[in-house]
Amino acid sequence: MSGHIMATLFIQHDVEDYDIWYAGYVSAEDLRQAHGYISKSLYRLEGSPNTIAAIHTFANRDQAAAFRDDPRLIERMHNIGVIGIPRVELYVEQE
Repeated sequence: MSGHIMATLFIQHDVEDYDIWYAGYVSAEDLRQAHGYISKSLYRLEGSPNTIAAIHTFANRDQAAAFRDDPRLIERMHNIGVIGIPRVELYVEQE
């Protein structure tokens, strides 16, 4: 394994309205960039289009944790219609 260990956040939640949520997600690009994300991808649960999974990759664990813990992230999620408490998991690269 190299000295560069990447980290990935898996975020899953339900939204009230996908189109409203997606517009808000796009507008949060500045927040993702501020924490140095490398890549992102979005998924919708088959048969439940308002259940979202977002995957964000960062260069290291500290950047991923800082994004996860940023109070602006929680505020934006609330403002764009995220329902309930999101499931947020941080994974670090092993190989």
